[in-house]
Amino acid sequence: MNKVKDSVKREIVINAPLEQVWDALTKAEHLNRWYTKSAAIDFRVGGKGYMNHGWGATTEGIFTEIDPMKCFVLQSMDGDFTTITSIEKVENGTRVSIEYQASFIAEIDQGTKENMLFGTGQFLENLKSVYEKGTDIRSSFWKTSIGIAHATEHSNSGTRVLKVKDDSVALKAGIKPEDIIVEVDGEEIDGYDSFERTLNNKTVNSIVTLTIIRNNEKIQLNCLVDAYPIAY
Repeated sequence: MNKVKDSVKREIVINAPLEQVWDALTKAEHLNRWYTKSAAIDFRVGGKGYMNHGWGATTEGIFTEIDPMKCFVLQSMDGDFTTITSIEKVENGTRVSIEYQASFIAEIDQGTKENMLFGTGQFLENLKSVYEKGTDIRSSFWKTSIGIAHATEHSNSGTRVLKVKDDSVALKAGIKPEDIIVEVDGEEIDGYDSFERTLNNKTVNSIVTLTIIRNNEKIQLNCLVDAYPIAY
């Protein structure tokens, strides 16, 4: 019996012609401009797609469906993870939608889901930057870390710490699971993406002041900013 697959999705509008965006998504030489370090694409139903995204991440699968200039589906080699990429012409250009379907998505924590979608959002922003401004902004991605897993705190503002990694700067600073980070250096944090973007603007080996809610009390902790653990 096939497992029921849950899904998550991210989308963006690119001010570029639909045909140009389709090529950006389906041809290796164009993927390398905004997304991949290297790609090998046999773009046909039954063809294989391999993409090295950088930061130690790769994707490999089989194209199972292709509707030219509209949609294509890449299924992982084990068949459990499906990526559906759709495009459509809209008033301001071309809307790109990337949806992930997998049986395990319903079982993973919210922080892992948000991390997956944040990464996709970063690359989609680079697609927009490359095709609207001619600027590749990947060098500004994933530069810093404090060594926590976290998720948007939906009942209030901030992002909730789910896990503090062993030997991390966060552990040394006294950050604990269930802490809710609401500010970084006085800048308000309203969720997962907000924290990641704000932290990434800080300098490695600098000190940031984190405003945290712990047991309904607001406290401040100083934390060293570490380099992101995996280089591009």
